[in-house]
Amino acid sequence: MQIFQIISPDGYIAKLHEQKEHNDMLGARFHFPFVSDYIRGAVQEEKPCIFSGRSGNAQIGIKTDLAEDGGTPVIEGSDIFVEAKLQNLNPLLGNALDLFKKGDEIGRLVVMDPELRIKDVRHYLHKRLFVGKKTGKVYYEGFDIRQETDPATGHTCDYIAMELEPYQYCFEPHAISQSSINAVIKKGRSALNSIRSRMPLNLDNTWLKPGDLFVGAIKISLGDIYGIIDAVTDPLDAEIEHLPARVLDPFRTFRDRQVELYHFGTDAVALKKIRVKIRFYRAKNPLTVPLEKTKVKDGYRLSDLLTNAEIANLFSVMDEKSLGLILNKANFIPIPKALDPFGQAQLEIIRNAILESTFRKNTPLVQARGNGKFQNTLDKLSVLGGVNSRVFIGRAFPDLAVVDALKTSGLRTFLIHMNNPSFADDYIKKMIRLTHSDHSGCEFLRYDSDTDKLYSFYHGCFMEPDDKERFDQVRYWFAFYGSHTNEADNQLTIDLINRLALRLGYEMGIVHGGGPGLMKDANDLARQYNIMSVGIAIDLEGEHQTSLTTCDGLIKYNEGLRLARQDHLQKLSNLPVVNTGGYGSAEELSITITSMKLHENALAPVILLDPDNLWEHARKQTRKIASKKYGPEFTPRLIQSCSTAEDAVKILLGFLENPDQWYRKNRIPREDVNQARVKSARIRQMALGQDRVETFDLPNFRLKR
Repeated sequence: MQIFQIISPDGYIAKLHEQKEHNDMLGARFHFPFVSDYIRGAVQEEKPCIFSGRSGNAQIGIKTDLAEDGGTPVIEGSDIFVEAKLQNLNPLLGNALDLFKKGDEIGRLVVMDPELRIKDVRHYLHKRLFVGKKTGKVYYEGFDIRQETDPATGHTCDYIAMELEPYQYCFEPHAISQSSINAVIKKGRSALNSIRSRMPLNLDNTWLKPGDLFVGAIKISLGDIYGIIDAVTDPLDAEIEHLPARVLDPFRTFRDRQVELYHFGTDAVALKKIRVKIRFYRAKNPLTVPLEKTKVKDGYRLSDLLTNAEIANLFSVMDEKSLGLILNKANFIPIPKALDPFGQAQLEIIRNAILESTFRKNTPLVQARGNGKFQNTLDKLSVLGGVNSRVFIGRAFPDLAVVDALKTSGLRTFLIHMNNPSFADDYIKKMIRLTHSDHSGCEFLRYDSDTDKLYSFYHGCFMEPDDKERFDQVRYWFAFYGSHTNEADNQLTIDLINRLALRLGYEMGIVHGGGPGLMKDANDLARQYNIMSVGIAIDLEGEHQTSLTTCDGLIKYNEGLRLARQDHLQKLSNLPVVNTGGYGSAEELSITITSMKLHENALAPVILLDPDNLWEHARKQTRKIASKKYGPEFTPRLIQSCSTAEDAVKILLGFLENPDQWYRKNRIPREDVNQARVKSARIRQMALGQDRVETFDLPNFRLKR
């Protein structure tokens, strides 16, 4: 689908002109195929237009511009031809201009139609346009709204001037080679990370010197409007120019947008004084889903755009014999499966498919399959943005080496069709790191045909994308341990959940083992109260413990990873409740106590629901261990035995209403409390990628009557 108002399809080099000796300029003729009637009409009417470079090339210092004697663009049928020039402004690249060949995509033709220019930026601000850094509720800083007179219309129009973000991309001279530069020219931005590093930057004491190239960023997200970066930056007399990758696309521009500045002047300029100027133009909204503030701000992803039926439809274009597909801007590139899918040959096949996927096709490749609505699906996918614009589609989660190969290429979204899969511990840890790393931003999606649902991996488990917000609202994660057998009486736990749900509401979440018995009862009750329920399951089908599929969040470990699964459960939860149970519950109780003794969990009451004194010997044992100084003296005081749900509620709510008072009353040393708060938060950030963790350092005023 073409968003046709102001921008053409990417242009490629149709002819290279002979390069003059000792000249850092390269002349070329660019071909823009299948240009819309609007673009051709705007060119004929001589409306303002720019020849914008491709982002990856501008970020290595290649300036693209119209040739001085090139005349106006030439229209031939549905095509447009432009005479342009390339200039290398990066001394580290050497003879980079020699690497450009016929067929290389590098240019875009953009019409800056005065009739489409947005006059009042404030009308769009924080609705379809998010700029700057949020410093409070609906308050942003780091930019100014300014006014000017549009020379084409004479109307007063707004534009914004933006500060730079406090980091930059630095080239690694020892990583730059002819091969790596050629990869950027052919692939674009996906190959840039191999030759540069992102580094923090103090804007207050850093200067841009004459002849320097600076690659940094501004913070901006766009909905259904275009942004065009001005070639001239402020201050006007500094002669600092923004290189020609100047188009901010609707929907695809979100969060940090890279900028490339070159100093053509004679005096050094402090980076804190530089402002990037942006004007805005209306565009046709190609979405059939509602325009939402959060999506505009964070970028539209696959799960935002497609229904579950359309997700299922994507798998219809995949060959049974292929390892998977790479989806890139509505083009599908199959990845053939090697005879040995775990060998080096398979990785080489993947690299070849990745390279092919970076070559943009002028006409999307749509295979003759699906239910006849496939083109509508592709139209929606045309607005996939940023690092999530390329998707790996497969029927099984790929080997970690394959994930690394795809991620290195710039691919960040993995869509897999698997019903209730189980994972190795290192695979789960890898997904957590890739999903919640600042510089990675990967997304692992799983479509389950049994439930006809799409699940997204988030903080260690798969859940429906809409449940991520519910997950983040949970403050108190209760871990319920107990027997999976029919012989165990779970009524006490059910009574406790009923009472807690009425008092804690959405701040309460339930973590359990994702199996039958008590786990299923707790999960069913959570669903009844609309409380977030997460199952940390394990493949124990041989032991008659089939995992649940009705949890809000679910992850299942491979057979034999009992301790890894228990460790995951411990790290997600912060309030343990142990019901009548068997050997597994005894093990879980011991692990819970040990985790608190090691300060790996924030200190909290360990509730034993024990109407028949099953756990009394365990309590005596902890007291004996403490008396002999084999363990901390405070540990037995955390263990609270309750014969009724009412007793458990009284202890738990008393603790949550004023944790420090409860610690003093039960003689829990302040140094242990503080150490557990700091250590448990650090561990959860490292293990699950959670930035906000409840460590019971603030009273819950919401509970007070």
